[in-house]
Amino acid sequence: MDYSKQETPKDYVCDGCGKHGIKLWRQYQAFSSFLLCLTCAAGHQKKTVLETTDKGRVRIAEHHDPEAFTDQIGWYVPAVPDEEGNGYWGYTSVPDAAVQWWQGLQNN
Repeated sequence: MDYSKQETPKDYVCDGCGKHGIKLWRQYQAFSSFLLCLTCAAGHQKKTVLETTDKGRVRIAEHHDPEAFTDQIGWYVPAVPDEEGNGYWGYTSVPDAAVQWWQGLQNN
């Protein structure tokens, strides 16, 4: 995985709608590679996304503070592939270059 390129792995595809080349989220603390785009993750988690930023931050109506922005959608967190392509970085372990790569992808 080369984070300096704005390319996504071929299997980096939304399992809900099949979109490729956009930001995807994965279930927090799960080994599953079930990935969802913004729209599908919000629907799966029964969340209403009020607003998004280019960097993937969302404002969610059902959040304890609906004015706050977060990169989490319910139990879903950004799906950032690890350098070897074997899985995804842990939510609190993503290196800066990988964060910037994910933030640079289109939202939907």
